[in-house]
Amino acid sequence: MKKADWQYLVDTLLFICLVSIVLIGLLLGLFIPQGPTAPESTKYFLNLHRHQWGNIHFYLSLTFILLIIIHLTLDWKWIKARANHLFKKGWKPALISTVVVSIFLLFAIWLFHPKDPGAYEDYGIGRGKNEAVQTADDQDYITITGQMTLEELEKTTNIPAHRIIEALGLPAKVSQKETIGRLRKKHGFSLIDVRDVLTALLNEEADAPNRISSAPDYRDMSPEKERKSLAEVPGTQAKQDETEGEHKEEEKMTRGRLAEDQSGILITGQMSFYDIQRQTGIPARRIMSKLGLPANMSVNENIGRLRRRYRFTLQEVRDIVESSIKNK
Repeated sequence: MKKADWQYLVDTLLFICLVSIVLIGLLLGLFIPQGPTAPESTKYFLNLHRHQWGNIHFYLSLTFILLIIIHLTLDWKWIKARANHLFKKGWKPALISTVVVSIFLLFAIWLFHPKDPGAYEDYGIGRGKNEAVQTADDQDYITITGQMTLEELEKTTNIPAHRIIEALGLPAKVSQKETIGRLRKKHGFSLIDVRDVLTALLNEEADAPNRISSAPDYRDMSPEKERKSLAEVPGTQAKQDETEGEHKEEEKMTRGRLAEDQSGILITGQMSFYDIQRQTGIPARRIMSKLGLPANMSVNENIGRLRRRYRFTLQEVRDIVESSIKNK
């Protein structure tokens, strides 16, 4: 084959790769749902998962790079001649600067792109759209929208609005007639946070009859009153003492799955900051703020995952909890 034939073949393959890359990019960006809010069953197109389409996109990109190298090799004499004609003796710096600019452009995009993972919590079905909250029995769903108020959530779930406000780390004076959409913009939480909080509270109420048969109604209690009430239940304190004794005998693990602070509260990587708030009465948002975590992050996120993502330790969590208890 002549050089011109090779050039035609390479350019044709480049065009095919480029069109395929663009089409798959549009498919991934605009049509196939992504993120934790989208049901897994919707992430398929033509029987391929979005990750499989992503793999195809990756391999096409590698092929495109290889073809570009071949294309530049075949046309190098022409490129060199045109650069020499346009820039004279400065043709070499001109070509080098072209490569540098392309790398700098990629760096600039990275530099100005949001780094906060919490900004993408709503990815999947779009910000402000409906979220489905699955209750403890895995059968009933509660639809949450930005147009709903805390008062409407209370009527729908039978969970007092002040408990939802507390779990979300909102000021106590927040109006229960305010819409969730406005509160989200003002206080920086997401619909996923509301979903997680409601799911946790609904699961607590579903499990309560199995744990304590004659327990009082904790829905209208503050965390402090709730702990005092639990301490008055016959046998509860004895079981708690027995459990604490077992924990004292366990070896403390430095890397995280189980660790116990001096306040006697067991903190594990499987817990969430909301779990700590329930046990101690210390607002989850306060702990997260002292750790330097994003303000719009879910209080129900697994501490173990957050620890790996944001490079803090369970010892730091224990120290903050212990200090907050002492300063109460």
